[in-house]
Amino acid sequence: MKPGPGPERRRGRTRARLLAAAFQAFAVNGYGRVTIAEICAGAGFSRGAFFSNFESLDELFLALYEERAAELRRRVATVLPHARTTASGSRDRSLLTEQLSRVMLSEPDRLLFETDVRAYAARRPAAARVHRAVRRELAETVLDTLTAPCEAPLPRGWREEAIRSVLEAYDAVTAQLVLDGDADRARERLAQLLHVAVSLAESAASRPVGPPAAQGG
Repeated sequence: MKPGPGPERRRGRTRARLLAAAFQAFAVNGYGRVTIAEICAGAGFSRGAFFSNFESLDELFLALYEERAAELRRRVATVLPHARTTASGSRDRSLLTEQLSRVMLSEPDRLLFETDVRAYAARRPAAARVHRAVRRELAETVLDTLTAPCEAPLPRGWREEAIRSVLEAYDAVTAQLVLDGDADRARERLAQLLHVAVSLAESAASRPVGPPAAQGG
């Protein structure tokens, strides 16, 4: 008889089911209108199972955000290897931005959830630190994908400026998409903004002018 999964594997499955149930609940009702009991019912577990994996609803909320963000970064990272190559051997950036915008805006429920996380983090310093770190990792992955066709990496100051621009573009487009639901327009706009953000940083970096962080004394 084949032995069943060990305790650690069972615990991992329990945690995964709790997170999946929580994601559905948060996407539908939003943070503040979801209870531990509701998540447990959706996952098919008791409160004991919940508290053996998470100390609180807040801990689960941030863990879920980090998990979903990590999955998005993995999907973003898969865009480059499959991107079309131009005659010169570089990647087609226009196509890259189109593909990235599709990946980044592909899950309406995740975008709603991220909106909740943003509001949650704005009122909680510890959560804000997690939020900033996770967002930066996403922006860096996006930027690395878009600048891969270049021969030289962006200088540090201009890279920081490009990271901020990527996040500003993502925030603006997702906020509008959550409100109006126009996915085609959102994808087109995000692709344009990503292309502009990186192109402007590269153009500025090629001139004999210091990066934004080094200017102004």
